[in-house]
Amino acid sequence: MLADGVLWVGGSSGLARTFFEERVGPLEGERFICTGVEPDAPEWLLGVPSLAYVPLDLTSAASVGTLFQRLPHGAGTLVIGARLPLLGSGAHTTLLPQLGALVAAAAVAGVRRVLHVSSVAAADHLRAQRGVDEEAQLPPLSEYAGEYDVFKRCSEEEIGRACEAAGLPHVHLRLSAIFSNEPQCIQVRALALQAHAGAYLPVLLDANSSRNVCTALRLLLERLEAEAASVRRLYYYTRPRGPAVPYGEHLVAYRAAHATSPAVWLPYLAVAMLVALWHAAVRHTPLGRLAGARSVDYLLQVSSRDHTFDNGRIHRDFPSLAASEESLVRAFRRIEARALQRRRAGRRRRGTVLWRGIERIAPVDI
Repeated sequence: MLADGVLWVGGSSGLARTFFEERVGPLEGERFICTGVEPDAPEWLLGVPSLAYVPLDLTSAASVGTLFQRLPHGAGTLVIGARLPLLGSGAHTTLLPQLGALVAAAAVAGVRRVLHVSSVAAADHLRAQRGVDEEAQLPPLSEYAGEYDVFKRCSEEEIGRACEAAGLPHVHLRLSAIFSNEPQCIQVRALALQAHAGAYLPVLLDANSSRNVCTALRLLLERLEAEAASVRRLYYYTRPRGPAVPYGEHLVAYRAAHATSPAVWLPYLAVAMLVALWHAAVRHTPLGRLAGARSVDYLLQVSSRDHTFDNGRIHRDFPSLAASEESLVRAFRRIEARALQRRRAGRRRRGTVLWRGIERIAPVDI
């Protein structure tokens, strides 16, 4: 039971969508406030009990400065899950100082603890990582090549400094690729594009379901409120319990969940050559001036290196987590079931609108 209330900055994300759609929270008696860049609450947030929505532009000092005056009620826990494009938006440098201002304002407003939803990108996504744990030293910031990675690293540092200055217990949860309920989830869409014809990538890449991550978030929120001193400052949670697997296994799981047929395996060498050609084009031609092209190149470069992490700490500190985890096959089936529900609901709404239009044109006496 989260008695103090939760303010989720970035609460219109795909991760938050899973949290509320799968009823991980709020439970009876709990109160949540979500913020997002959208002026109005996303449709999927409407109807969630005990949940309020407040717009927030994290790149605006004015918006951050007035946030706590605009809240319908207080909150004891602040969840920070800033969402930005991978590259080229210019918002990274604008947003960073606002993270510190947000934490400082939160402390004044009565927030007592902070949970930062971070990323393994903070450890530099453009270098191979194998079995990295929380005790591993981060590379020198000067060696980071990706602006998104720099942003995630600096976000952790800025939030940490602000929390220390305000005396707030805080934790960073570093996540990897996430398959979420969001219809535009880039990870799910990438697999969908390869469903009928794709290569089995042998690169070891950790990935998790958003429902598993939401369960971990729930456990962390409860522990932070009940016994903050027992929560470590940093956790990795990058895959369901078990050994690291190649990215190709995620495609195998997606195909199994959707009973995909036909499902052709393309030569991995051909895909590797295309990735190399794209990277060269971005580096040495005008294509590199396009933020979208650089974003694609970044993702391709990330997926061409091993990225695995030791999740032992979170499982030791929260032993109940493993029992509630879902496999990726189950996750893909659940996500598809949710998508089917949304499509059916959309058809019903369109049918209702059409019928009301007919009634206005030709009223019917019954």
